[in-house]
Amino acid sequence: MQRVKIWDSFVRLSHWLIVLLVGLMWFTAEEGYMEWHLRLAPVLGALVITRVLWGVFGSESARFSYFLKGPKAVVHHLNELKQGTYKPSNTHNAAGGWAAVLLLLLLVLQFATGLFATDDIFYSGPLASSVSSGFSEVASDFHEIAFNILLALVIVHVIAIVLYRIKGINLIAAMLHGYREGVVAPRLVSGLLGIIAAAVIAAALFYWIN
Repeated sequence: MQRVKIWDSFVRLSHWLIVLLVGLMWFTAEEGYMEWHLRLAPVLGALVITRVLWGVFGSESARFSYFLKGPKAVVHHLNELKQGTYKPSNTHNAAGGWAAVLLLLLLVLQFATGLFATDDIFYSGPLASSVSSGFSEVASDFHEIAFNILLALVIVHVIAIVLYRIKGINLIAAMLHGYREGVVAPRLVSGLLGIIAAAVIAAALFYWIN
């Protein structure tokens, strides 16, 4: 079968950098390295913002309009997976697409609430002083809750990847090298554009936050 490229370099790079940065953000918060937490936040925020924009203007396989399907499509996909008849496509599957969007939404919420969060002792977000203490307290609560939900969803995501692998479907490989066999090639936009956009947004956020 012909091997075609389905994921551009920005989608792949941002995916793995987000995985790394989420882990580092958790570690720096848990260990009290808030200076590093604030340094990494603009990078993570920029990657997430750019990925959302890429979901509108980027490569076909990365666009929300291309891979988001209705409930019937999700059920149909799960039935195909159960019956062993599912064949990977040139983008996210019907269930995985919604999981990807939910992860992005939670990351956006994490970044936004972190700007206003405070523990009233050691740490305050860069915009915490511009809002009332009540708003900052709510933002702090949502920041913590959203992370716990994010962690739970990440665990489900990992379990799903393992289950797909047991079914003989390797989802990780395509996100590493970008290629998949036996599918129609999607229209791709140069990933370099996304990488440059993320770098520019990261620089702007770093300047704004710090």
